[in-house]
Amino acid sequence: MIQGLIHIGYGDSAAGCLRAAIDLGMPGDHVVVSRDDFTQGPIDDCITDGGLVQRSQYWSTLKTLHSAMKDVKEHYASTLKTLNEIDSNSMIVLWIGDSAHDILASAWLLTYFANKSIDWKYIDLKTVQLESELKLVNAAMLTPAQITNAYNEIQEMDLSYANNLKTQWSSLTKENAAYRIFENGIVISVNEDHHDEFILSHITKKEQMLGKLMGSIMGKSEHRLTDTTIESRLVALQEKKKVKIELNLVQVFASKVKLR
Repeated sequence: MIQGLIHIGYGDSAAGCLRAAIDLGMPGDHVVVSRDDFTQGPIDDCITDGGLVQRSQYWSTLKTLHSAMKDVKEHYASTLKTLNEIDSNSMIVLWIGDSAHDILASAWLLTYFANKSIDWKYIDLKTVQLESELKLVNAAMLTPAQITNAYNEIQEMDLSYANNLKTQWSSLTKENAAYRIFENGIVISVNEDHHDEFILSHITKKEQMLGKLMGSIMGKSEHRLTDTTIESRLVALQEKKKVKIELNLVQVFASKVKLR
């Protein structure tokens, strides 16, 4: 069994930063990475084994460029094995950023563990003060030293906060839309092409490096788009012949979209 103080990192980068912070002296016994991006795809059943197989199949068939979710079957196998080994007397700390990605992952975990008497804590990254004006949407944006300091902002997960997250999750699973965004303090369902015009507005007639383009889109998006979302939409736009992607270079089809 896994016991003690367990930190949840939403994504490999966040988990790596949390492990480094523990090495610096932050309290913690284990770090568990939650890799799935619940902003997109079916979420009508992500609690049962059968439902998670459906979730795995979605990621396995989704066309992406270099998505970390390509190993989703292995991810779920290892993650769920770890989660199921967590002792009920453990304390779990959720590092929740101001994004649909982190909020949905937190809501899923709370729902998945609904029958365990876990001692839930959380860090609301909105409350973490930095010298810059960056909005903290994920723990990966912090250095290990900053994470160690941010741990001082730890809060009890009160019943109202937990129930709000689980209620949002329940509502969204019933809608089971293609995509979800964080807007006006809640996560809502939208169409899968919701961000297409925004993404296209960053693509010029000249070829652009994929990594640089994705960084620009992620940095300017008020909805905190993940790289997985941008990848999948770029592939969809290529299938619609609105962009073309070759050797990690991205360019618009001049006849299909208005160029800036």
